[in-house]
Amino acid sequence: MPGVKTVYVSGHRNPDVDSVASAYALAGLRSKTGVKNAVPLCPGMMPARAAWAFRHFGAEPPACRADVYVRVGDLVSTDVPSIGAGETLYAALKTLDRSGEAELPVTDHSGVFIGMLNPAALLSQFLALTGEGKGMSLAGRTVYSSETMIRELLHAEALAGGCDPRLRKFNVYVAAMCAETFSARMDSLPGAGAEAETAIVVGDRPDIHRLVVERRLPLLIITGASPQIDSALLEDAAAAGVTILATRYDSAKATRLLKFSTPAGAAPLEKDGIALQAGDRVQDVRASLQSSPDNIFPVLDTEGRLAGVVRKDAFSAPPPFRMILVDHNEPEQGIPGIEDIPVTEVVDHHRIAMRPTADPIKYTADAVGSTCTLVEGLYRAAGIAPSREAAGIMLAGIVADTLLFQSPTTTEIDRAAAARLSGICGESPDAIMKGLLSAASPLSSMTPSGAVDSDRKTYSGSGYRFSLSQLEESNFEVFHSQRAEITAAIDELAEREKLDFAGLLVTDPVRGDSEFLYRGAESVRRVLPWRRRGDGLFILPGVLSRKKQLLPQILAALSSLAK
Repeated sequence: MPGVKTVYVSGHRNPDVDSVASAYALAGLRSKTGVKNAVPLCPGMMPARAAWAFRHFGAEPPACRADVYVRVGDLVSTDVPSIGAGETLYAALKTLDRSGEAELPVTDHSGVFIGMLNPAALLSQFLALTGEGKGMSLAGRTVYSSETMIRELLHAEALAGGCDPRLRKFNVYVAAMCAETFSARMDSLPGAGAEAETAIVVGDRPDIHRLVVERRLPLLIITGASPQIDSALLEDAAAAGVTILATRYDSAKATRLLKFSTPAGAAPLEKDGIALQAGDRVQDVRASLQSSPDNIFPVLDTEGRLAGVVRKDAFSAPPPFRMILVDHNEPEQGIPGIEDIPVTEVVDHHRIAMRPTADPIKYTADAVGSTCTLVEGLYRAAGIAPSREAAGIMLAGIVADTLLFQSPTTTEIDRAAAARLSGICGESPDAIMKGLLSAASPLSSMTPSGAVDSDRKTYSGSGYRFSLSQLEESNFEVFHSQRAEITAAIDELAEREKLDFAGLLVTDPVRGDSEFLYRGAESVRRVLPWRRRGDGLFILPGVLSRKKQLLPQILAALSSLAK
């Protein structure tokens, strides 16, 4: 996929074992079938039982991410140069011209961004008639530079001195006059200690050369193809602290070039433009950037160092990512940021409620007990055998989602897939289930809010928006002992996400029963079809599946109360 950096393979937020396992296995398959940059994700925190499966089979688990929002750092251009503050303005402008950009960022010696070099800003300064003393006006004579930078720009030979790197202001004079007039003119110049020092540009004029040295003027630039300079003069210049540079440029060109010996960091830079952070979300800054007159924007790290630039057109281009969804297809259930990224494939075993796509996509769906069952089928269809690690992880996903084939969602397809995977990984489904149950339960290892969020999905139906969480807990007493804290966590969730109601299904996979804690609209509570205990909990004997048993009955009840 040209221009696409990464294809993320992700299950639903608040993931379970099947969601994480199918993302891992499908990313591995797609990397072998032409998608070279497929990366599995775990949205949020890795479930304890999924973590056990990855440890058990020695597999690297997917990275956990809170979102997939496109960030400014994802759009950084790598082909746009920057300019060092210590470069001559002449070199900087040549870099700018070669780049084809309207402006370029300037950084100091440690990479800290100090501004944008913009020819328009330079031109306004160069054309200023009141530039004396500012050092940046073509109408003025002041140049802010160093002997080293002047020698470099003029390709000059240092006949005396010429290696002082100190930045200073020089008042530049062209000695286009006789020696007597020049001497009188020099008498009127400021003496030592003045704000700007004197630099003289002159051709083959030994009399002027001698006067400059005798007056101890700091810089003499001899232009043109001059004859050999008298050695006595050079000795006197060294003794007097006068730097003599010889350049093949004529006086007119040398004088013009001197203006461009100024370091780029001292030039008038654009410092009031928009500077971005690599972590800024594109959706948060797009509008302000598209209305800006600038075409490129600097991107800085937390220390103010330049991380690169982003071109304006990148904010209207398609995002550099693609998504493959597993174990869900509804946008509300996906990892945050999914709404901005094109989906190219879905592998799921739930109801279909996804948004229309702009282009055709690959869609694999069936009424089976586990998404890993479908991924195993894709491996077989591709003629590719999964590795032992991938087979074991997929087997864990099937065992977890079907509750060791006890869930009413279980099909013969699930059983057959599990048998094949068991043969590859060398582990039995019973052993895998035992290992999964040995992992800490959400109620004993998480905060109440974390437990409620650990495997939660949000739905819409009949005008209602609601959330259903599910936990596997082999000891209902642990659930009952934390009832008050869990209730408060569900109430907080419903308030935060503006839900009509929310509920937690606690399932005992050993006994094959569940209890349901409902919080929300009383009108909905009254039409739910299950028996309630005296403490308000719903008793759901034989209910193991949120997808096939809990959700359909809730949707049926809501249809009688449609808003």
